[in-house]
Amino acid sequence: LAAQRDRVVELKHRLSGLDSDLTADLLSVVDQLVRRSVWIVGGDGWAYDIGAGGLDHVLATGRNVNVLVLDTEVYSNTGG
Repeated sequence: LAAQRDRVVELKHRLSGLDSDLTADLLSVVDQLVRRSVWIVGGDGWAYDIGAGGLDHVLATGRNVNVLVLDTEVYSNTGG
């Protein structure tokens, strides 16, 4: 991601010296070239049973996502 961001900064620098409608259009969307980091954060109860119906569908898509499951050490579904 850092290398992508550096390349976008370089592209912006090079485009800033040009003056055309096409250049302006490209500058308006150039930040979209950096891949986004998507995080899904939830407790262990959510990941195991409460939210598993949705979580497995997200993982099955093959999309690049990060999942952080926190061990809450309680059964939080009942208020804990």
